[in-house]
Amino acid sequence: MKNIGIILKKELKRYFTDVRMIIGILLPGVLIFLLYSLMGNFMGASEEIPTQYHIYIVNSPKEFSDFQKVEGWTIDILNDTPITKEEALAKIEAKELDLYLEYEENFYQKVLAYDALTSTEAAPQVKMYYNSASTSSSTIYQYYTTVLSSFESQLSNRFDINASLEEKYDFAKIEDVSIKIFTMMLPFLLMIFLFSGCMGICSESIAGEKERGTIATLLVTPTKRSELAIGKLIALSITSLVSATASFIGLIASLPNLVGSGNISLSVYGFGTYALLFIVILSTVLIFSVVLTMISTFAKSVKEANGLSIPVMMVVMLLGVTSFMGTTAATNLGVYFIPVYNSIQCLTAILSTNIQPVFFAITILSNLLYVGLGVYGLTRMFNSEKIMFNK
Repeated sequence: MKNIGIILKKELKRYFTDVRMIIGILLPGVLIFLLYSLMGNFMGASEEIPTQYHIYIVNSPKEFSDFQKVEGWTIDILNDTPITKEEALAKIEAKELDLYLEYEENFYQKVLAYDALTSTEAAPQVKMYYNSASTSSSTIYQYYTTVLSSFESQLSNRFDINASLEEKYDFAKIEDVSIKIFTMMLPFLLMIFLFSGCMGICSESIAGEKERGTIATLLVTPTKRSELAIGKLIALSITSLVSATASFIGLIASLPNLVGSGNISLSVYGFGTYALLFIVILSTVLIFSVVLTMISTFAKSVKEANGLSIPVMMVVMLLGVTSFMGTTAATNLGVYFIPVYNSIQCLTAILSTNIQPVFFAITILSNLLYVGLGVYGLTRMFNSEKIMFNK
C-alpha cells in the first residue's frame, strides 16, 4: 500500500503542478459553459409516441366523433364519470388526465352560423387544457390542435382555439419540465464528458511513458508491477473525474441560459440526488479509466492508443443516445448488469426521481466487479514483457 501511495502522489503531482495540464483538464468545462450559454436555444429529442390517451370532453359535437378514431391509438373519453373543471385541471397537473377539451354549447351550429366578416361577436371558442411536461398530454394536444385547425381552415376562420391570453392552458410545472429536460440530456452528455476526460488523460499515461522511454525505469524499481498499475490507475481516475466534473459543472451552469431561465429549475434536485449521481459517475469513471489504461498499455504510442480508443468511444456514444428515447429508465433487471448502459439507465432513473434501490445497487456492484476484473487484467499486462516493451 505504501508503494501505491508513492506512485499515486507522483502521478497526481505530475498532473496538478503542470499549468498546461491543469488548463487541459478545466478548459472543456469553461468552453461548454460559454458555448451553451451563447447558443440560447435547445433542440429536444422526440420521445416514443404513446398509443393510449385519457381525455375529458365538454359539449362534444357528435359531428366530431371521428376525431377520436386514430389508427394505432386508443383515445379513452372519460365522460362516464362527470367531474368539475377544477377537478379535471388538477388531474391534468398530476398527469392523471391528458387533455380537457371544452367546446361552447351548440358549438357546431354556432360555427356554421358564424361569419367572421360581418359578426360583431367573438368567434365560438374551443379550450384545451394540457400538461406539456407529459408526453401523452402534449401529443394529444398537438393532435387535436392540428385536426381542429384543419377543420377551421375549411370553414374560413369561424372559431378560435385557446384564444384568451389571460387564461392558463398548459398545466406543466417548472419542476416537471426541468426533470424532463435533465433526464433526456444529462445521461448522454455525462457519458461523453466522462469518456472524453478519461481518454485525454489515460491514452497518454502508459503509451506516453513508452514513447519517452521512461517506462523501463519505472519497471526496474523494487515496486511491484501490480502496485505500479494500481497506483497509476487510481491517479488517472482521480484526474479524469476532476476533468469530467469541470465539464459537468459547466453544463449545469449553462443550462438555464441554453433553454431559458424560466423553463428549468435546479431546485428540483436535493443533496441525495447529487450524491447518487456522484456514486454512479465515480463507478463509471473507474470503468472508463481501466479500459483506456489497458488500451494505452497495449499500444506502442499515444497516437495508436487514441486510434484504438475511438471504437470504444463510438460504442459509448451509441449507448448514450438511448437516453434521448425516453424519460423513464428500463425495468428489466438484466439491463443493469451491462457496463456503461447500466450507468445510463441508472442516471435516467435518478434524474427522473424514480430510482429503484435494487437497480442502483446492481449497477454499482457490477461496475466495481468489472473494474476489479480490469485491474487484474491490467496487472497481467504490466507483468508481460512483450506488452510493456513492444516496439
